[in-house]
Amino acid sequence: MQILVTGLHRSGTSATARLLATMTHLQLLDDPQWAIFHPNMAKAYRQVSDYHQELAQAEIVKCPRMGECLDCILEDFPQTQIVYLVRDPRDVYCSIAEAQKSSDPTVTTMADNQRFGPHESLWHGVSLAFCTYAQQALQAINGVPERLTLIDYVEIYQTPQQTLQGLCQHLGLPIRTSDIASAARQQLGPTRNKHQSDLSIKGAHRWQQELDPAEAASIVELCDDDYRTLLAHCRSFA
Repeated sequence: MQILVTGLHRSGTSATARLLATMTHLQLLDDPQWAIFHPNMAKAYRQVSDYHQELAQAEIVKCPRMGECLDCILEDFPQTQIVYLVRDPRDVYCSIAEAQKSSDPTVTTMADNQRFGPHESLWHGVSLAFCTYAQQALQAINGVPERLTLIDYVEIYQTPQQTLQGLCQHLGLPIRTSDIASAARQQLGPTRNKHQSDLSIKGAHRWQQELDPAEAASIVELCDDDYRTLLAHCRSFA
């Protein structure tokens, strides 16, 4: 596994991973099913050798759930560079809430956050997940900063080609001009619950139109310190 693209669900991991794969012609392993449905989820590769081999042979892996166990990934795959996406937790909540309308279990499991702590509301579960992921990322930054690149979702949304081109250069990945042009035609965001012709993506600050003010304030109370700290460590390529 040369590169792991991770971060909380609905933070831009799909767009980033596909753009990276398009620009570099590296093989993409997109959200392996076992990391979603195995009881041990993203850590299952430690028990099942086939899963470990699948990760080891992949060039780019996109797996949001591996954001929960970055410490394990860093230990078990010492050559892997991690690209971690950071998005406003209020927007993450809005996007996950929207995804619950899907009948696809690979999508609806994003709301299964009881492992992060007891809660009764979706916004609270997403907030607990955000903080857990953030602590893993911050621990990695403090331990091996050279192996972790944090990217602000806003830059992926506003300037995807420029941001990904800069990211490729930062990671030492060769790209061609034709690859950049091809990337411009890529659909941003997850495709599994969209029609292929649907290029829509609601982007940054959607919470301002969609989120109840009381819920927004509660999410900020729980997540804002971690969110601001993560943003301070984001690398800008715009």
